[in-house]
Amino acid sequence: MIRPLRWVRRHVDLVVELAAYAVWLLADAVISHTTGNYLPVVAGIAVAGIVLLRRRPGADAVLVAVFAVGSSLTISVLTLTPAVGLLGRPNGPYFLSFAELLALAVAVVTVLRRCRLRPALLLTAAAAVAIVGSPVIRFAQDDARGLALPCALGWGGAVAVGLVLREVETRRRAALADVRAAERMELARELHDVVAHHVTGIVVAAQAAAVVARTSPDDVDRALAAIETAGTDALAAMRRMVGVLRGQDGTEATRTPGAELREVHTLVRRFDPDARLVRLATAPGLEHAVLPAGIAATGYRVVQEALTNVRRHAPDATAVEVDVRMREEALVVSVRNDGVSAGGAGPRAGSSGFGLAGMAERVGALDGTLTAGPTGPGEWTVSVRLPLRGAR
Repeated sequence: MIRPLRWVRRHVDLVVELAAYAVWLLADAVISHTTGNYLPVVAGIAVAGIVLLRRRPGADAVLVAVFAVGSSLTISVLTLTPAVGLLGRPNGPYFLSFAELLALAVAVVTVLRRCRLRPALLLTAAAAVAIVGSPVIRFAQDDARGLALPCALGWGGAVAVGLVLREVETRRRAALADVRAAERMELARELHDVVAHHVTGIVVAAQAAAVVARTSPDDVDRALAAIETAGTDALAAMRRMVGVLRGQDGTEATRTPGAELREVHTLVRRFDPDARLVRLATAPGLEHAVLPAGIAATGYRVVQEALTNVRRHAPDATAVEVDVRMREEALVVSVRNDGVSAGGAGPRAGSSGFGLAGMAERVGALDGTLTAGPTGPGEWTVSVRLPLRGAR
């Protein structure tokens, strides 16, 4: 019983849409039984089924809307033919499906929210013809065509909802872009520190090579190789950071050069001074392991962001588990907490949680993976895997 409830909680929007279709199809069925005309029920099921196809992974919302609106217009045109017209009006001039009109309104909201503006406006205009024109075309008596006004109001409401959702989505994307821009600006401020670190290493290696050349000429090759390695590391780090600043899909350097895994213990103590809430588990000696600066600092920042989200979104948490380990040539960081409400409080990566959105971009730049979401009743887990191979 719990598993179906979880499915319903994860797909509330689908359940509500199906329930709305069911209610209006029931109304269509009652009216159709009264008039003896069941074609509106068939039209409602057909158009609603087409609109539901937009939920399939990879579905083209524009194409789905084209088929839905086209099907409705085709039905309206067919009612003008003698055969369908007689079928549609055996006991009165009635051939209007409320479920069909609802599905068309949903299609209008979808294209206005998700699609490019030009095709969205064209499909919205076509939907106006289908929705407002259906009572005009399908009814034989003029007095019944007064339903065109309520249909027009319904279409206008769908347009208003779609435009509002489009504006909300636009603002959300703009806010997410601002977060990423701020992340890159911080990287830009740190570029000097990264360059200075590597260049200092090159200078020290060159000075050592000068000493070696005077005292042990045979070891000059080894000193030059050290300089070459330091220079290669410097170029890789700068390319990585500059690539992120340009918005490319390259790898990324560290956000906080001084933040290392050994500081996770201090971070946990600051978050939980009494050591009653957080349980930290790390592999022995991991805090002293030599890791690429970007990997170590990103692991630290993921723990920091996850603990911040616990305080912000799960203030009633009674247990937080922080696990930092090396597995299969990768750094694996996991933060799990309870205290999540039934509504699923907790930011999802890439959604409204802009802190995790920044972390997702940072982790992805290091060829890593980040997952954040519920893992059990009242539980939320943030997990990151950062590969070490090829990282600098």
